[in-house]
Amino acid sequence: MKRHQSLQPISRQHHGGLLTARLLQHGAPPYKGMPTTHAAKREYVLQFYKEHLQPHFALEEATVFALAGAFSANLKQQAEQLQAEHRQLEELIKALPQTTDTALPDKLHEVGQLLERHIRQEERVFFEQLQQELPADKLRLLEEQVLQHSA
Repeated sequence: MKRHQSLQPISRQHHGGLLTARLLQHGAPPYKGMPTTHAAKREYVLQFYKEHLQPHFALEEATVFALAGAFSANLKQQAEQLQAEHRQLEELIKALPQTTDTALPDKLHEVGQLLERHIRQEERVFFEQLQQELPADKLRLLEEQVLQHSA
């Protein structure tokens, strides 16, 4: 899927999210340099959330979701659903430190599945529709906003 340049920085960040999502799911193969135990995966996703997901969610919400919501009712509805999934992911991840060892594999799997579904929805549906519906001047504005928030 070819991304408009205004969405490329955000889209590139999704690669790490998809790798993390897959790592957390049941039956994930071992990835070179990545944790293999459930406890180590918990620590990894907590660090990934702090360093990558929190800033990524803030960037999307301040730029893409805000602009989309002001432009189209359908895009606004999608943005609201995606933002709700951000909150759900945050809650699931923040609950991991209190998760018992026996429940941990299933909770990691739940986070991984939701994160993967979320990213795929953004990439395959929301971003596609966004770049088709927004006029060129709005895409340029989005590009400026993304660059400002990424700096």
